[in-house]
Amino acid sequence: MSTESTQPHTPSPGHEVEVRPTPPPHNPTPLSAANQWKRAALMAKMAPAFRETVSDDSEDEVDTKKQIKYGSGFQAAKAIIHEYCDYTTIHGIRYLGEKKRPILERLFWISVLVLSIFTCFKLTMNIWDKWNNNPVIVSFAEKSTPVWQIPFPAVTVCPETKTRRSIFNFTDSYHQVRDFRSNVSGIVDLTEKQKDTFGALTQVCEPHLHDIELGKKTRRGMEIIDALTEVAPIFDDTYLNCKWRNSPIKCSDIFHKFVTEDGVCYSFNSLSPAEIFRAEGIIPDFIFREENRLSMDWNVEDGYTASADTSPYPNRVLGPGARAGLYLFMGGVEMDFDDMCRGPVQGFKILLHTPGDVAQVSKQYFRIPFDQEVLISIRPKIITTSDGLKHYEPKRRQCYFQSERDLRFFNIYSQSNCELECIANFTLSKCGCVKFSMPRNVNMPVCGAANLKCYNQAEDELLLREFTQGLVNAEENTRGETDCNCLPSCTSIAYEAEISQADFDYQTVINRDTPEGKEEQARREGMKMSRVSIFFKEAQFLTSRRSELYGTTDFLANCGGLLGLFMGVSMLSIVELVYFCTVRLISNLRMRRKTRKELLQAVNKDA
Repeated sequence: MSTESTQPHTPSPGHEVEVRPTPPPHNPTPLSAANQWKRAALMAKMAPAFRETVSDDSEDEVDTKKQIKYGSGFQAAKAIIHEYCDYTTIHGIRYLGEKKRPILERLFWISVLVLSIFTCFKLTMNIWDKWNNNPVIVSFAEKSTPVWQIPFPAVTVCPETKTRRSIFNFTDSYHQVRDFRSNVSGIVDLTEKQKDTFGALTQVCEPHLHDIELGKKTRRGMEIIDALTEVAPIFDDTYLNCKWRNSPIKCSDIFHKFVTEDGVCYSFNSLSPAEIFRAEGIIPDFIFREENRLSMDWNVEDGYTASADTSPYPNRVLGPGARAGLYLFMGGVEMDFDDMCRGPVQGFKILLHTPGDVAQVSKQYFRIPFDQEVLISIRPKIITTSDGLKHYEPKRRQCYFQSERDLRFFNIYSQSNCELECIANFTLSKCGCVKFSMPRNVNMPVCGAANLKCYNQAEDELLLREFTQGLVNAEENTRGETDCNCLPSCTSIAYEAEISQADFDYQTVINRDTPEGKEEQARREGMKMSRVSIFFKEAQFLTSRRSELYGTTDFLANCGGLLGLFMGVSMLSIVELVYFCTVRLISNLRMRRKTRKELLQAVNKDA
C-alpha cells in the first residue's frame, strides 16, 4: 500500500490548482471530509501490521510476534513453530526453524535429527523390553542366615507296611476275591467288613491292584480312615525311641497322626490342622489332636518374632549337627510285611516339608530301608522377596504374597497347598467325589474303591491340561497362566538333603548277659530296625532373594541418559514442549483475538 495515496496534497504557493469535479461516492451515506482524513491516517498507521497478509514475498521481514498477532491463521501457526524452534533446548531443532537457513543445511539437520530419534527409539525399546519382561532377578542375599532363624522341617513318616497280617491279610484277601469271581470251587466271598477294609486298603496300595473293582463309588471319609487305622501297625511297635536336640523324649509326644494319600502317617513339627485349614476345611476326618498352643511366634513371611524363646512352636534348632537335630529309632514286625500291597520294598517313607504345608508323600520322599542307619543332613533353600516388588503384578514377579492369594481350604498359601486344592476341585468335577486325603468340606462326597481309576485319571488329565495351558500361554521368562495358576509363594522354604547310610545290626547293641538285655531281645524278636538322624548340615546358609533388576528409577535413568545423549532432551525439555503446546499457545491465541478485536473496533469507530 503506497503512502502517497494516503497523504493529503497541499498545493505549493504560486501555483493554481485545477479543481476537478469529484465523482459521487459509491457509499450511499457520504462521509464527511474529517472522517476521510481520520480513516486514511489510521490505515497508514496499521499498514506495516497488514503487510504480511498482502504480500508473501515480504514475510521474512515481518516480526514473529506481529505475525502471531495480525497474520492469517496459517502464518500465525508457522510463527508459533518458529518461536518454539528459536527457544527450545532440544539439540538440532533451532536449525530447522531459522528462516534464512539454506535448504541444504536444513536437509542435513533433518537427516541427523531423524537418525538420532530412530537410534534413541530403538535403544529405549530395548530398555523397555528388559524392564517389562525381566523385572526380577534372583540373587544371593547380602548376608548369610543362621539356622535358628528358620523352623526345623516338618518330618512326616509313613510306613510301607499298611496292615498287620494277623488282623487282615491283604494278599490272601486279594487272591480270594479273584478266585471267587473266577468261580473257583470252595472259595467263599469276603464278608462286608472285609470288603470295606479291602476297599480302603486298595486306595493306598500300588495301582496295579486296581484291576478288581470292589466296593462302593462313594463312602464316608471317616470310615476309610478308621479302617486304615484299625489294621495299621501299632504306633509303639513302629516308633521305638526318639530324641530331640539330644534329649530323649516319648515319640507319642512329638509325633501326631496325619492323613496323606499314602494312608495314615505321623508327623513331627507340623502345624495342627486347625492352623493349616480354614473353617470350611476343618472336618472331623482330619482332626486327631487338640493343642492349646498356636504358632504365634512364627509365620511364613516374617519368620520368628523377636520375643520367641529357644523352644518356640514350631520347633527350631540352635545349631548344626546330629546332636542338635532329630533322632528316630524305628522298627517293623517281619511277619506283618506284605509284598502284594506295596511291592517287595519294606521300610519307611520320610518327607521333609514346611510346617504349614500338607504332606504329599507320593511326590517327594526319602526311602528308609530296614537294617540301615540313615543320616539326613539338611541344606535349607529359602527364597525371599524384597518389598520393592510388592507393587508388581504376580505374573511379572512370578510369585504370590500371602495376602494376594486366598485358598478355599487353606489358611497358608504355598504352591504345594494350592496344587492340592486344585486337584481336589478338578477331581470333584470329573468324578463327583474326592479322594479321602484331599481337602474338602463336610458336603463333599468321598470316593470309594469303585472310583479309584476315575480319580487317578483325573489327576493325570489335570497335569496334562496344566502343561498344555502353560505351554500355550507362556511368555518370555514367565510361566504361562493356567486354570490352577499355582505360582510359588514369594517367601518359600525348601529343605534339600544329603543322605548317607550304612548297615545297622541292632543285635550287636543288645547286652544279652543282663536280664534287661534278654528282655529287650525277646521283645524285639522277629523285628527289623532302622535308625535315622535328621539335622542341619551347617550353622549358616545363603538365602536367595528376589529383587528388582530394573526398577522404575533405573528405567527412567536409562531412558533419560539415552535421550540426553542423542537429542539433549531433559525433563525440562519435555515441560518446555508441553508449555509451548498449552500455556504459550493459549496465551498467543488470546493475544491475537484481543488485538484483532481492538483493531476491528477502532476501524468501525473511525468509520
